[in-house]
Amino acid sequence: MTKKNLDGGRSLAPRSNRTVDEQTGNTLRDPIALAMKVAGSDDPSVAELTAFRCQPLDLKNAARNAKNLDSEEFRVWLARESGDDIYEAVCGGLEIMSLSLSALVALWPADNLDQAEAKLALAEKTGALLHKREKDYEGSIEPEHARRIRWKRGAFAVPALMLPPAPSVPQSEDRGLAKWPLERFDLVAHLPKRGGPPAFADRQVAEWMRFATSAPDLNGLLQRAAKMFDICDRLLVLAARGPGNASELMTAAEGARLMGYLAACQVMIWPIHNRAALATKKQIVALINARGEAGDPPEMQSAIRHVTAGAAWIKTLPAGARDRLIFDWNELV
Repeated sequence: MTKKNLDGGRSLAPRSNRTVDEQTGNTLRDPIALAMKVAGSDDPSVAELTAFRCQPLDLKNAARNAKNLDSEEFRVWLARESGDDIYEAVCGGLEIMSLSLSALVALWPADNLDQAEAKLALAEKTGALLHKREKDYEGSIEPEHARRIRWKRGAFAVPALMLPPAPSVPQSEDRGLAKWPLERFDLVAHLPKRGGPPAFADRQVAEWMRFATSAPDLNGLLQRAAKMFDICDRLLVLAARGPGNASELMTAAEGARLMGYLAACQVMIWPIHNRAALATKKQIVALINARGEAGDPPEMQSAIRHVTAGAAWIKTLPAGARDRLIFDWNELV
């Protein structure tokens, strides 16, 4: 089996002391906002954007926590009493946090094999990969369903050369067969089963309710996304002129574009549903459509569509809101 400390394809950079999905104290915080703190204010310097882009996020931990939170939401929903608004809010908080971590995993570039494995594992658990059908099965997928699968596959796509080798098969003298790995990264290893009673959220009801109602300023995030995209475009033009720090400008441009997409994801994830919020979300869709026409990476375009589709099912949305959360995405991805 491949050992991480021996595989030259994996990142050997030291990890940060805390990943964006590790919450400290009793205050649950938006993991996207935590990741963007590295860049400081809404008027970041080249150095701050570079630091943001180069921070060593532990995407495997983020992916595992996204799956664990999604499973916990399912457990809480099963355990609730009928008409229990308190646990409905808890479910909403769990869904928001899970989707935010999924957005980070999808949008963050795969710089090393660990990050590529995280994307592939989360893609499998979110239904991006269809199981093989029996020969006597006639497949039929509605266009809307096919579009969702295409978004999921695009959102978690990794460059082909990033794929690590599959786990080796046991040889004649090998032992430990009961735990022999079947896949590159087991996303659900050591996590509670998907069903059963709640594993942790029932002991943090107040915290999850508070988190579910701590929505950020959506209009401010819209302005941030537009500004970051403008910074990205300007830095790319400046880097193309061939200055001595062209490489740093390119990295900073990547950071600005990434911040723009993450801010856009925050707008689409948070379940605020009024006329102003719906108008802001539609402006984000128009902005992202324009970015697609300008040639932004297809995986980023897919990621925000995938996250938006998932956010329409957050349980704190009012009745009938889902029908109004269908947006006019262009068909570039």
